[in-house]
Amino acid sequence: MWLLDAEHGLFRWVDRPREHRYAILSHVWCRTGEQTFQDLKALQSGAERARRGLKRRILVTLGSNSTSMPSESVLSQASDKVRGCCVLARKHGYRWVWIDSCCIDKTSSSELSEAINSMYEWYVAADVCFALLDDVGDEHDPRLKDSHFRRSRWFTRGWTLQELIAPAVVVFFSKNWRLLGTKESLADVIEEITGIDGAVLRHEVALDAVSVARRMSWAAKRQTTREEDRAYSLMGIFGVNMPTIYGEGQNAFIRLQEEILKRVPDQSIFVWGPILYDDDVLYSTLGPHSNSVGDDSRYWQSRSLFAWSPDAFVNAGGISSVPLESFEGRVGTTFPFADYSVTSYGIRSRFPLIPVQHSSEKTTYLAVLACEDPAGRLVALLLYPQREASGRYYVGHYVGRPQVPPYAYFRAVSLSDVRSAELLRIAGVQDVCIPYRSSIMGRRLPQPVTSPPLFRCPCDIVIPGYIVSKLAEDGFRMSASGEKKGDDLTLHISETTSSTGCVLVLESAKETIRIQMGRCPCLGRSMCVCVVGSGDSGLERAATVRSGETFSDASADNGSLSARTQDKRSTASWANADRPAAGGMGSSSDADLSPRCPSGHVGRWESGSKGFVYGYRTVRVTFNAWLTRQDVYSLVVELGTVGVPDVE
Repeated sequence: MWLLDAEHGLFRWVDRPREHRYAILSHVWCRTGEQTFQDLKALQSGAERARRGLKRRILVTLGSNSTSMPSESVLSQASDKVRGCCVLARKHGYRWVWIDSCCIDKTSSSELSEAINSMYEWYVAADVCFALLDDVGDEHDPRLKDSHFRRSRWFTRGWTLQELIAPAVVVFFSKNWRLLGTKESLADVIEEITGIDGAVLRHEVALDAVSVARRMSWAAKRQTTREEDRAYSLMGIFGVNMPTIYGEGQNAFIRLQEEILKRVPDQSIFVWGPILYDDDVLYSTLGPHSNSVGDDSRYWQSRSLFAWSPDAFVNAGGISSVPLESFEGRVGTTFPFADYSVTSYGIRSRFPLIPVQHSSEKTTYLAVLACEDPAGRLVALLLYPQREASGRYYVGHYVGRPQVPPYAYFRAVSLSDVRSAELLRIAGVQDVCIPYRSSIMGRRLPQPVTSPPLFRCPCDIVIPGYIVSKLAEDGFRMSASGEKKGDDLTLHISETTSSTGCVLVLESAKETIRIQMGRCPCLGRSMCVCVVGSGDSGLERAATVRSGETFSDASADNGSLSARTQDKRSTASWANADRPAAGGMGSSSDADLSPRCPSGHVGRWESGSKGFVYGYRTVRVTFNAWLTRQDVYSLVVELGTVGVPDVE
């Protein structure tokens, strides 16, 4: 590995990291990029040339007897992050540091692959890990419930998971290198944020003692720039190594699970996705093998043994592994060591198999696994036979529930103690073959989009990056509680989101525009929108518009605009002022902030578009349905002004 001299900014190659004392930096890379290995090499070369030139000038001036040579430091030209890390390391007595952004030559594929496979060990071998949280201020208390520490991006990135767990000592610093606390002192807070057991953080419990499903749940919802890194960043967590192949996409996570299965005797790796905890429902209302009405792409991804992403384990944190000896006692039979053979048809292995007969032509099977749920009940996979072959099965089934839709999809079932004792008596150990990755040929075609769009909740609202850029050019900064994916911003509206629960704020130096979206409080699941404007719309002639007035429908009476300009009272004269503004929220002084039903329903708008106006500001809000999804809409916001006669 390459270590960076914290005093002179020079690199040194070491073969045995454990024989050296060094500090290591954990950070979130800047979106604009970081200083690379080549950048520092160029600075080192430039400093060396400057030093040699200075040496020649000194020798000519003072003669060859001079032995004192000034040193040209590379760090004076390094980035603030690299320089700050080196200053901190020297302050605590460390000459050498390792920073992932600049201590790996990423132009060498072999060196990059070696670094990724060895990185966990490098963090283990480090004396201390400095964790820089560049979105946390100096005066913030990490223990506050709404602290920036709890919401830091550092806790949402894929690579920082191993950087949190592997080092014995992790010290957290604010964006200005102020001490926030250590992993040990903040273990309870970090456990609340990440779900990682405090004993694991303090190295009181070995990672091997934690089930695969629980370790995977720690990585759920964490993001990486490259899709493959979601798998590569977990190799150290599971103690496996494999070649890195950028460009393979989701296949990297499949390969990771294959390696885990070879080295870790833990069947909880199969327990992901929906789990049925009420097994009484299973025996009475088992549904069809597939549901043509409610079927979706998740079904085709979930019927295999392996998950397509760590996100599939988001609800599997309570699944634990059962030792083989205990499992044999609970099953009531001798069970051989699990042996998994990868074939072109899937993974072949042996499981205790329980038949669940529902009719003369339909039999579903429960493959009992050596793992249990948080209540200590054994977990079994729901298997149904492939029609074209015997001994081959798919995972998952539709099970009846007393709700709408009539059938819900589950991959596994938690067996109650009484029922499992009865069923296990008829269980037999059998060979089964199950696909371990989703078949490209087996995936369904995209669902047709309802025409016209329904604009129902729950749904996702995607604001394209070009809209964000256009509004920025107009002087408006956009803020919302959403998920950033590339240049696009995605807002999530659930069935429980109130009519004003999802807010998009456009703010300039003189005015603020709030676009409020959510489920209408009326019957149904209609998505409703209301728009609120406040401040000066940017034109001095809008003297009749009081600060805090809200939008009215731009499609209202055309004469309303001139009526407002002729009225010089403090309150604007609105078109149709005797009724609430359609799609708006009335005056800013109103206590009722609900949209006006049903005109606030997007489904009632022509082509999902509607215009609003206050003062001389116009806003057009347009929702466009996606061609491949019925629950995703793009939002386009267009700002403008309207001309009016001069006001005396």
